[in-house]
Amino acid sequence: MTGRPLEGCRVLDLGILTAGAATSALLADLGADVIKVESKVYRDPFRQWPSGAAKEEAEKSDLPPFYRATNRNKRSLGLNLKHPEGRAVFMKLAARSDIVVENFRRGVMASLGLDFPALQRVNPAIILASLSSQGESGPDADRVSFGSTLEASGGLAWLTGYAGGDPTMSGIALNYADQVVAIFAAGMVVSTLLDRRKHGAGCHLEISQRELISFLCGESFVAPGAESRHGNAEAPWPIQDCFRTADGCWIAITVSAERRTALESLVGCIHGGITGNDATTAALRGWIGARNADAALAALDAAGIICAPVLDGAGALAQGEALQRDAVVRVPDGKLLKGFPFTLEAMAMRVDADARALGADSARIMSELGGYPADEIARLVKEGIVEFPG
Repeated sequence: MTGRPLEGCRVLDLGILTAGAATSALLADLGADVIKVESKVYRDPFRQWPSGAAKEEAEKSDLPPFYRATNRNKRSLGLNLKHPEGRAVFMKLAARSDIVVENFRRGVMASLGLDFPALQRVNPAIILASLSSQGESGPDADRVSFGSTLEASGGLAWLTGYAGGDPTMSGIALNYADQVVAIFAAGMVVSTLLDRRKHGAGCHLEISQRELISFLCGESFVAPGAESRHGNAEAPWPIQDCFRTADGCWIAITVSAERRTALESLVGCIHGGITGNDATTAALRGWIGARNADAALAALDAAGIICAPVLDGAGALAQGEALQRDAVVRVPDGKLLKGFPFTLEAMAMRVDADARALGADSARIMSELGGYPADEIARLVKEGIVEFPG
């Protein structure tokens, strides 16, 4: 087993929520030394975003599940960038780093004096990854957006939904635009690092979430006469949907045109006596609704019909695949944590450290990386520029 590919690479992480923080989490998974930079005057909002069964526990700390998922394998530096000395500390660290990741509103980095030209003055080889909603230029560059509105303006929501129904967004629990940009951005950063080995120059990566959403559904933009919304079914799969069983479970089914006769024979719908897909779908709905999930799945599978149970998180974990494939991992304290979108056979993908309390590593980072003596660190802490936990 080899080491992780980004070992020796240092990242200053200004990323918040999913888009920025998850990008740098993937870089940390690949071995980079990622330093999460926050302050008590502006924390990552995920620190106060409790959810699910862990809500009461999360409200007692600043490490709820969403924050832990996007900030594993990182060190934490409490640093007030609104203070000139805080910005001076950041630039000193940037001079000894490889990458800065940020997804602030456009103009924030420039107003702080931390934009790409400023970073290049202290480190010509620096890579700045800016993950914005709309990109760095254009008429919408300064527009504040959320994942939901990006699905709308990028074209995805218009395609999602049933015929005759309203456009549909994936919702805040999924936050599709942020999840997607993190994976693309991490790949772009790694590609830029490889290019820097050849040419030695830094780079400003300007990554638009809206453009990525449009890319993902771009086929529909260029297909002549493409329909907007038509539900799940689409030729050559005339029936494709989820159906509720007698025991309250759900089954997803995809029926190709070639297997339609077999399906109609199974559910007792005579092909010659129907028109369109509605009658077959209604017969299928009634047939599944009269059976428990296990029995329905077994019969459908035997008939050669593509089917699968619709699982919630608990169901997916019970099957074991999520843990076996590291989509979900168990950290040293025994808690479950969102894992990795990929694994490499020759590399250990693991969570070495859970997310850290704000400023938990400030003293060590300031001393070892910044070269600050203890009395200077104490002064900066006293003046509220550098922060420790508590």
